[in-house]
Amino acid sequence: MTAVRPGVSGTLASLLEAVGGAVYRGEGNAVTVEVPAGRLETAVHHLVTAGARLADLFAADGDRVTLRLVWALDAERQYLITETEVTGSEYPSLSDIAPAAFAEECEIYEQFGIRPATSKPLNRIALPPHAGPDFPRLGHQPPHEPAEIHAPHTVGGHAFEFPFGPVRQAGMESLYYGLVTSGEEVVDLYLFTWHKHRGLEWRLRGRTPADALFHVERTEGLSAIAVSWSFAAAVEAALGADPPPAAQRTRAVALELERLYNHAAAIAALCQSTGLSIGQSAAEIALERLLRLGAAAFGHRYLFGVMEVGGVRRAPDGAALRSGLPDAYGELRRAADALLSTNSFLDRLEAAGIVTGEQGRRLGLVGPVARAAGVGIDTRVDQPAAPYFEHPPLVAVRSSGDVLARFQVMLAEAGESVRLIGDLLDAGADAETAVVPPGGGCGLGWAESPRGEALAWVALGDDGRITRARLRPASARNWRGFYDACRSQNVFTDIPIIEASFWLTVAGTAR
Repeated sequence: MTAVRPGVSGTLASLLEAVGGAVYRGEGNAVTVEVPAGRLETAVHHLVTAGARLADLFAADGDRVTLRLVWALDAERQYLITETEVTGSEYPSLSDIAPAAFAEECEIYEQFGIRPATSKPLNRIALPPHAGPDFPRLGHQPPHEPAEIHAPHTVGGHAFEFPFGPVRQAGMESLYYGLVTSGEEVVDLYLFTWHKHRGLEWRLRGRTPADALFHVERTEGLSAIAVSWSFAAAVEAALGADPPPAAQRTRAVALELERLYNHAAAIAALCQSTGLSIGQSAAEIALERLLRLGAAAFGHRYLFGVMEVGGVRRAPDGAALRSGLPDAYGELRRAADALLSTNSFLDRLEAAGIVTGEQGRRLGLVGPVARAAGVGIDTRVDQPAAPYFEHPPLVAVRSSGDVLARFQVMLAEAGESVRLIGDLLDAGADAETAVVPPGGGCGLGWAESPRGEALAWVALGDDGRITRARLRPASARNWRGFYDACRSQNVFTDIPIIEASFWLTVAGTAR
């Protein structure tokens, strides 16, 4: 039995008692526990039973492969990382205990060649089929190719498989759908997401954090602020840097503006998928105004170039935001009010693409997708970083879990983002940067993107260069919920509506 230090309490204390032989380091909002390989299953069982949410699972290569599981203790406002060295080519099947781990188990197999000790097939997630022995990987090539399907599917009777993609309509990311349908009802589906793989985590190795930011904010371009904030926060945690309060408020202003334009884009996509061209045009007018407002306030339509380790590079143009935001949001609100009174639109959304609260918790879903299913997690409240301590949002939650609920959550969040931007500007947002000390270390960072919790974990060598960076945008979590949503008694023409309501990116998963 491990002796627990005085002052240690909650889930961390119970984990140390249950596992035995574990040691921990760190304090505050992120603690790392070293778990022996023989006690990993016990630790995962204990954390799942205690209600911890598995937020990520990834590996790092060295003398041995190290598995890291990131657990969100939302009720305790803390993240807990378990760290285990793997000897040999297998480790316990964690997804049998925590189903949210399955996609990451597949990705670890692709990148490092180690697999769970189970016979279940591992699917292809990020690396393309032509990834041979010389293809850039974070670790070692797996001994056998991953499976080419993402879910077991059956074609029999009157059902047939309908291939769609990877090239789709203009402006849509490359994504291959394998739809199994009888002509109306969707029997099953699977996706190929590897077309957008760019090897970003591999490309970050050996770079300084400042050089890496250019690539980081393009990991998921529609979440440039959230992903780069989580990365910058991870580096700051590793080096002990604390951004000035005015810079933290600038980050939050940019993040809420990013949330606004994403929700406007999702609403436009919902109109397009339901055939409402007038509603689509109205929402796209609001979207264009918000993008132009981003360019006026921060110098870039998609808010690239704002973030910096230790602070921000640009202060927001408060006058532009105060004058332009009411009109841009008013345009979106008018379009939304018209949609809410259009029965033909609401009929297509109601009871389509249902995700239950149990599915949301089991799969570790985040963001509007989870909140629409009654899982009210939001890192701005559950794991608040400055300035959300002083400026907490009102979290919108619905319970039906369908497309209509996701639409309602996004609408409510858009209005709340407008309020937050005004409050943050009143409190003072500026371009300031703290002194970042040299050296090495490890750190975890997070931010609440328009799609939900974005995580980053960074390890720096003594020379200050990156030895391992893990980027986990919210899309990497939520595609697994998209499968279940599409299989919940939907017809063929519901699929584009469900995809629009999830508003995910392929790039954020394939990286």
